[in-house]
Amino acid sequence: MATTYGAPTGLDLSACSVTATGGTTSQTLADLGKVVGDNATAVTTAVTNATDANATATQASADAAAATAAVGNAVLKTDIGVANGVAGLSADSNLVIPCTAANNENPVLNFGYGTNTIVTGGSVRVVYNGTVGIVQDYLNWSNPDGSATFGRYLDGTVLTGRSSGSLNIGVSAQPVNTVYSKNAAVVTSDANLKTVAGYLGDASYADGQKLVAALATVKPVVYQLNDSIAEKGADKARFHVGYLAQDIEAAITKAGLDPARFGMWTKTALFTVTENKDGTLKQTATVDTSGNQQYIQMLRYEEIFPAVLAGVSSSLSALTDRVAALEAKSAGSAA
Repeated sequence: MATTYGAPTGLDLSACSVTATGGTTSQTLADLGKVVGDNATAVTTAVTNATDANATATQASADAAAATAAVGNAVLKTDIGVANGVAGLSADSNLVIPCTAANNENPVLNFGYGTNTIVTGGSVRVVYNGTVGIVQDYLNWSNPDGSATFGRYLDGTVLTGRSSGSLNIGVSAQPVNTVYSKNAAVVTSDANLKTVAGYLGDASYADGQKLVAALATVKPVVYQLNDSIAEKGADKARFHVGYLAQDIEAAITKAGLDPARFGMWTKTALFTVTENKDGTLKQTATVDTSGNQQYIQMLRYEEIFPAVLAGVSSSLSALTDRVAALEAKSAGSAA
């Protein structure tokens, strides 16, 4: 069979020899076809291997970058619990903030710093994620009266210490200003918790007799607080009624008793608290120009009143007896 040009078709030329390189080495067309096919497969495999190698190299580069970042952000053991370091957890999973000379043994827990401080009306939340639900305690910073003085709000049902009598609100040198309460103070008065020394008004209790007589000599005064005068002026500072602690001290001492033995009177050393540049607080004793420690005296009025009332009751009882005796005498004379 031939083409239109007279060339034969359908011939088997695989056995024909050719020289592919132009040299003297010849090979059959069948062998040449196989070499060409093998080369095409090899090229495809090489391209695939190159692509895989490129992907591996890219991943290796990413892994190296991640490793570099991890090394840069790693927390060294020597950075735990030191200045400019990080806080650590103890073996029992408690957060540990060390007390060091750098913070004057008074570590500070800051909620926000610099431009990230808590805004007015914001709150710090302590979250307890238990099995029943999430309980949150709030410590809110706000100014409910519209003034520049912020209030610290504790939202909850109870503010208490870890054990009975372990928590004080304020100290003698830094008392709180005003206590607002819906109910009167409830004071422990269980007989099982007390050892009675004697009854006021009982003639057999000599010290009680002396105490009642001593307090009867103390005159209540009308006064203004010096801090209020300094803040508002003497014409606007309000008047208060009460006793002077020094008068109570003097009366008890004059009666031959030790005022320090009675809880109605207290005398405590004064101190001042200043803030260091790092935000920590420093407590310093308050002294006069001669370097002598200064003190503040205070009173527990709820303990003074029973003694005063005992004296009034005793006087009233004596007057009642005298009136009764006079009336009886008058009636006898009239008869």
